[in-house]
Amino acid sequence: MSFYQSIAPYYDFIFPPSPMQVRFVESVTGKPANKRILEAGCGTGNLALQLAGEGAFVDGIDIDSEMIAYAREKSGDVPQVRFSPYDILKISEKWASSSFDAVVSFGNTIVHLNDLGQVKQFFSEVMTVLKPGGFLMVQIINYDRILDQQIEGLETIENEEIRFERFYDLDEPGGKINFRTCLKIKKTGQEINNVVSLLPVRKNQIDTFLKDSGFTDIQFYSNFAGDGFSEESVPLVFSARKGS
Repeated sequence: MSFYQSIAPYYDFIFPPSPMQVRFVESVTGKPANKRILEAGCGTGNLALQLAGEGAFVDGIDIDSEMIAYAREKSGDVPQVRFSPYDILKISEKWASSSFDAVVSFGNTIVHLNDLGQVKQFFSEVMTVLKPGGFLMVQIINYDRILDQQIEGLETIENEEIRFERFYDLDEPGGKINFRTCLKIKKTGQEINNVVSLLPVRKNQIDTFLKDSGFTDIQFYSNFAGDGFSEESVPLVFSARKGS
C-alpha cells in the first residue's frame, strides 16, 4: 500500500480545508467564478470543492486512485467539479492547449516527481494547457531551509483525531531525502508508519525551470497570506504567468 493510500481515510484530519488557499488563488487570478481551473495533485478534493463553491469549473487529478475515490464521494452531485486519477506529467495529452485559466498544485505535490527533469516537464505541460495570461500556483516545503540548516523534521500535526509526526533523512543517494511519518489514530490507537522518497527542489532551480518554460511574473511567497519570501519560512509558495 502506498503512502497516500494508507493515510487517505485520515487525510482531512491532517490537512483540513483551507480558506486561506482559496483567498491566495483569488489574490493571484481574481474571482474564481466562471474560471476553468486544473488542480494537479488534488488529494481528497478539498481545494477543488472550495473553488467550485466560488463558481469555478474545476478538474482535479491525482495519481492516487484512493484519494480520488474520497474526492468523488465528497463531491456528490456538484456539477462543476470533476475528479480523475491521472498523471500530472501527461496533462497536455488529456486537455487541449489553452484550456485553463489557472493550474494549482498545492500540498508538496511536485517533490514526489522522480527528478528535476520531470519538474521542468511539469512546468512545460502546464504552459501548454494554460490560456494566455493564465497562472500557475504551487506550494511545496522550503527545501533550501531544510538542506542548508540540516533540519531533520517538521512540526507535528496534532488534534483530537490524530497525531502526525514528520521526519527527514537527509543526504540520501541521488540527491533525494526520505520523508518518514508516523500517523497515530487516537480513537483506535492504530499507528501507520511510512517512508517516501522526496526530491528537495531548491528555489533557484524552480525559478530557472519556470523561465526556461516561458513563464513570466514569477513571484515567491512565504505563505498563502502572500507575505514575501523568507529564507526561514517553512513553506515555499510561488506563482507564475503565461504571457498573453
